[in-house]
Amino acid sequence: MESVIKVYPNQYYDSVQLMFITSALKKKQGITTVLVAMGTQANKEIFIDIGMNSKSVGEAGPNDMIIGVSALDQATCDQAIEEAQALLKAEGAAVEDKTSYSSVKSAVQANNKANLCIISVPGEYAKAEAIKALNSGLHTLIFSDNVPLEDEREIKLLAQEKGLLCMGPDCGVANINGKSFLVGSIVRKGPIGICAASGVGLQEVSVLVHEAGSGISQGIGTGGKDLKDKVGGLTMLSGIDALEKDEETKVIVLISRKPESKSLESVLDRVAKCVKPVIICFMGCEKEEILKSGAVYAHNLEAAARKALSLAGIVLEEADPEKVQELADAHATAMSKEQKYVRGLFCGGTFVEEAMVAMREDIGDIYSNAPLSEEFKLGKATVSYKNSVVDYGDEEFTMSRPHPVIDTEPRAMGIIREANDPETAVMLLDFVLGPAVNSDPVGSVINNIKEAMKIVSDRGGKLAVVASVCGTEADPQKRSLQQEMLREAGVIVCHDNYQAALLAGKMIKSKMRRA
Repeated sequence: MESVIKVYPNQYYDSVQLMFITSALKKKQGITTVLVAMGTQANKEIFIDIGMNSKSVGEAGPNDMIIGVSALDQATCDQAIEEAQALLKAEGAAVEDKTSYSSVKSAVQANNKANLCIISVPGEYAKAEAIKALNSGLHTLIFSDNVPLEDEREIKLLAQEKGLLCMGPDCGVANINGKSFLVGSIVRKGPIGICAASGVGLQEVSVLVHEAGSGISQGIGTGGKDLKDKVGGLTMLSGIDALEKDEETKVIVLISRKPESKSLESVLDRVAKCVKPVIICFMGCEKEEILKSGAVYAHNLEAAARKALSLAGIVLEEADPEKVQELADAHATAMSKEQKYVRGLFCGGTFVEEAMVAMREDIGDIYSNAPLSEEFKLGKATVSYKNSVVDYGDEEFTMSRPHPVIDTEPRAMGIIREANDPETAVMLLDFVLGPAVNSDPVGSVINNIKEAMKIVSDRGGKLAVVASVCGTEADPQKRSLQQEMLREAGVIVCHDNYQAALLAGKMIKSKMRRA
């Protein structure tokens, strides 16, 4: 086995572009490991994880590109590096052939029917571009993250002043007038409108509604920080206004992690005046607090979808608790004495919170890089402690890297790392589908899952892998195909993230009783 690492100083490339080149090279015969990435600290740690630690990697800076290849022989490594460089040149030529504009103003002049501008630039430039778009009369959808809260509020106040909608910053999912944007799944139109400060929350409820035979009128993403008091829930308030006026919307669903106090008060005051039925899934909020506004309370995303469907005249059945417990007991029995804990590796931030809330009653405190309480924050996200759940979509993983729904490499390494811990009993995973995410999210990590199971089996244990797939048959990856790939590998596939987390918690509780 040979390894070659090349560092190219001051050659900056888009991280999504490099991720696709990595994926293409992985499929080449004779290559065992490959990574093409910028030299950020997070990426350098991944090079270390895959056994490509060198002085040149350690000295590389965030504007330096690194190509690392392990293959059967030197010639295959050299050929792979040549192919990576050829792909980079081809990508550059393709970009030159596309129509591009030097400014928002020139783009609007050339496309005078456009009414929405998608902004995806480094966070420090997002405010200026958003202001240009709003002043041009365009609604904005800001994918950029790392935007200061003061800038976010300023952008959103301008949007309100102009009667426009500002979705984001840090908005990854939207569905407007039947069109899916960014990383959202393809769902049919219908009577249920959603406004969410959670991309994966919006997507999960949309998918469950679609799967049940109904559909979404509008899916408005606010960005994950809209309900911080420094922002004030401005987009959620505008979203409620828009959904209340929308003739196709019959039921409104609001989704978020727990809002800060002043923002929560403002939203609940607005809900109390809404003439349409409203379902609220604000994780961490007390039920009584929500009910005072006149809204319907939902304690998780599955419940939000079920209650919205009920108001639309459709029944979504719940899982049978007895069957869940039977399945949990059967898997716990096969585990070794050393196995004790659940390890969750997630793409969706709201899935992380939903999973921790679902499991907490059965297994107690859970450590995370996005914990329910700060006292349970992991010292390092890549080092689990006891029962742990990690959000791979957190900013520490996405600085200068694509989101994990696109770039699966960091989580793939995490799957093996957790399997090497003899105390790991259950691995909990989510998979997110859609036109703009990884073309094969399950396939890109399925060999890692199989290897993880073998690692645990070889030392006399049994690794239970529990997963859910958030997506539809209309998505390019097809939900049923992704689920079947998991089942063929021995993964337990649940209907949704809440059910997966519930089962994982029951498994750990059952194992604890047998200890």
